[in-house]
Amino acid sequence: MKILAIMLSIIQVSSMKKIRNRGIIRPKITTMPRNKSEASSQLELYKLVTERQRIKQELAFIEQRTILLKQRLGTLENQISTTETNIKNLRNSEPQVSSQSTIPKIIFESSNSYQTFEFEY
Repeated sequence: MKILAIMLSIIQVSSMKKIRNRGIIRPKITTMPRNKSEASSQLELYKLVTERQRIKQELAFIEQRTILLKQRLGTLENQISTTETNIKNLRNSEPQVSSQSTIPKIIFESSNSYQTFEFEY
């Protein structure tokens, strides 16, 4: 059962949206230095504000994803503990198998031109 639970969690995790490792975020570098003017300062301000918004959105997404993963992890932990408890209960409640093997009883019936038989075990 543990293997089944692990396989299900792998399938569910693999079906979730893939997030690539972005590593260190470096600011974009322009090749040509701009003249110091109000327009260049406005452009620089726009770039900084845009990057700030992007980073805030990414942080919000990561926080939502973390919450979702923690909830799923909690659900899996509950399912694993329930399944393990069920397995223990089933092991304890199963009657011991007798050392004598039971021989199936074969009953033959003849009707018309063919023979039928039943296995009981």
